[in-house]
Amino acid sequence: MFETYDLIVIGGGSAGLVAAGGAATLGAKVALIEQNALGGDCLYTGCVPSKTIIKSARFARQAREASKYGFQDLEPRFLNDSFASITNRVQNVIEIIEHHDAPEVFEKMGVNIVFGTPKFLDPNEIEVSLKNSNQKRVMRAKRFCISTGSRPLVPPIEGLRETGFITNEEVFHLKELPQRLIILGAGAIGIELGQSFARFGSRVTIIESADRILIKEDAEVSALMEKLLQAEGLEILTTAKAVKVHKLVNSAKVVTVESGGKTYEIEADEILAAVGRQPNIESLDLQKAGVEYDEKRIKTNAYLQTSQKHIFAAGDVTAHFQFTHIADYEAQIVIKNAFVPFLFKKKTDFRVVPWATFTEPEIGRVGLTEAEAKEKFGNAVKIYKVNFTENDRAQTEGSTDGFAKIVTNKNRIVGATLVGEHAGELIHEFVWAMKENLKVSDLNKIIRVYPTLAKITQAIGTEATLETLRSPFVQKWFRRYLRIWS
Repeated sequence: MFETYDLIVIGGGSAGLVAAGGAATLGAKVALIEQNALGGDCLYTGCVPSKTIIKSARFARQAREASKYGFQDLEPRFLNDSFASITNRVQNVIEIIEHHDAPEVFEKMGVNIVFGTPKFLDPNEIEVSLKNSNQKRVMRAKRFCISTGSRPLVPPIEGLRETGFITNEEVFHLKELPQRLIILGAGAIGIELGQSFARFGSRVTIIESADRILIKEDAEVSALMEKLLQAEGLEILTTAKAVKVHKLVNSAKVVTVESGGKTYEIEADEILAAVGRQPNIESLDLQKAGVEYDEKRIKTNAYLQTSQKHIFAAGDVTAHFQFTHIADYEAQIVIKNAFVPFLFKKKTDFRVVPWATFTEPEIGRVGLTEAEAKEKFGNAVKIYKVNFTENDRAQTEGSTDGFAKIVTNKNRIVGATLVGEHAGELIHEFVWAMKENLKVSDLNKIIRVYPTLAKITQAIGTEATLETLRSPFVQKWFRRYLRIWS
C-alpha cells in the first residue's frame, strides 16, 4: 500500500525546511526526504561555518593592529598551537545552531522526516532507499517540491582530481593550516576564505580567469578589494587559467598557470576549488517524472513550477540566486502556489535581491551596478557616492575603507552598492527604499542616531535634497519668495 501525501519535499536545506514546515503548519500532510542531515549547505558548509571562521580571522587581524587602538601589537597564536582550535570552534557553532533544524522540531509541526535517497518512478511517485538500511519505501504525493540544493563545481583541470583538492565542504574540517594555499576562483567564496586564511598565516594565491575579482560586483568594488587584499599579502592573478595540476614527491601540489601568453608553475600545500556550483539532481531520475533540467538547474516558470505543474522547485537547484534568503523566499512562494493559488498565486520577483560578501570591509549589494544601469537606461542614470571617510562613526571605529554608491534612474533607486564596515547590515535601508520605489531624496526623511554608520544612508539622501535646492528653478522661486515676503 502506498504512502500518500499532500506534499513531498525532497531536500532538507533552507528551502526544503521552509516549504515542509509551512505546508505542515497549514494542515497539509507532508513528508520531507533528506539524504544526510537537516540544515543543508548553509548550516554545514556555507553561511554558518564561513562566517564563524571569518570572525576568528578578523580577530587575528585586529590583534596584529592593536596599536591602532592604543595597545601594543600582538601576534596571535592558535590555542594549543593548533589550527584545529579554529575549525573546532566552527564545528561547535554548527552544533549549537543545528538544534534549530533538528528533526524533532519539524516532526512536532507534523512533518514526516525520512532519511534516504529518493528517485522518481513517475510524476506522482518516488522510491526512497532508506539511509543505513537495505529497505526501500514507495511514496506518492499530489505535489512535490524539489529543493536538493547544489554542490561545488569541480573544474575540468588536468590532474586535479588525481592530485587532490578541497572545497567549502572540506575546508572547515582542516586540522592543519596550509602554509601555501592556492584558491581557484575569485568569487565571494574564494575571496572570503582567501582573506581569512591569509590572516591565519597562509601564503595565499588566488587564480581567476576573468579580468578582475568579484566579477558580479561593481568594478569599483573589485578594484578596491583587490588593492586591500594585496596589501594584506594575498597574491591575486587575474586573466589567468590553471591548466594542469600534479603532485611532487614531497607531497607539494603544483599548479601550472597560463597568463598573458606565458606558462609558469606555483607550488602549494593545498588547493581550494571555488569556481561555482552545480545542482544536486543526478540521482532523482527526473526523466521519469517528466521534469526538464540542464547541467545548471531545474527549469521553472515564474511560479516555480517545473514542466510538471504539480512539481515545484526552490532554492539553489533553480540557480536563480544561490543564497539562503532566496531559498527561503522561493519556498514561501511554493507554499502559496501549491496550496492556495486561487487566493495567493504569486510570481517570483527578483527586482530587489540583496546579498553580502563578508570580507573586511564587507560588501552589500542590491539591484543594478552602475554598468548594468547604464546599459539598461543609458544617459538617464545618475550616481550618488559617499565615502566612509566622511562618516564620523567609521572614523571612531578606525574603519574608513569603502563607499556607498547609489544608482538612480529618474530619481528612483535602481541599485545600491556598499563596501565598508557592516555593509551587509546597512544595505537593507536601500533594499526597503527600492522595494517601496522611493526617491533617493526620501532617504533624508527619517531621523537616524548620531554617530552611527547608518548616517551614510542619510548622507546620500541629503546630497539628493541639496541638489534639488540648488536647481535653477528652486533658486529662482526662492528669490522671488524672499522679495515678496521680506
